Amino acid sequence: MRFSLILTVTLLSLLWQGCSCPVCEITDNRYPKTFKLTGVPEPLKLKVDSYIAGKTGETFFTNYIKLNETASYFDSVKYFWVYDIIIPEKEFVKGKIELFTDAKGNIDPLMEVSGIPDCEANPAGCSFDITPQKAFVLATKEGLKPGINEWKLKFIWSHKFNRYVWQIISTLEESQGSQGFRGSGQELLLDASTGTKLELSEWKVR
Repeated sequence: MRFSLILTVTLLSLLWQGCSCPVCEITDNRYPKTFKLTGVPEPLKLKVDSYIAGKTGETFFTNYIKLNETASYFDSVKYFWVYDIIIPEKEFVKGKIELFTDAKGNIDPLMEVSGIPDCEANPAGCSFDITPQKAFVLATKEGLKPGINEWKLKFIWSHKFNRYVWQIISTLEESQGSQGFRGSGQELLLDASTGTKLELSEWKVR
């Protein structure tokens, strides 16, 4: 009985304490609970900012990139940083930078860095001149098959090509049965800045 009472008090104490790390807080009234970065030491954030700006260039970073505090977190060992890329005059551009650092802001070499466009080395690669409408036109020219449904279009980061691309999916066949979804089609990747065809491949779900 005494052991049960001690265990109950201990558990309640842990729940009441909540998040104890100095740079995060539990966002209230949400399920599941989300860690939010707050009060990050300025030198630490500047170190991560500088790493990103070193690839994108200071102007692009200042104008279009912002830390997403809600999606980022600190787990007492490492930081997970999420930055949003938003270009107001090009509403279709919604990029996401993701990376891990240690508690001192050093990039974790074992984790993948995602979503940082190398504008400094290739400014033309950050123009994002291909609108959704242009992407559809180019997809037709590149031979993407019409399929049985409307094409699905997404602005995404390609790890394979290390740049932002338009992913256009066509569905040539599909069915739904006791085994779940079955289908096949094509996937086209276009450079989001130049419209160059990067890859045309087939997909299948069996």
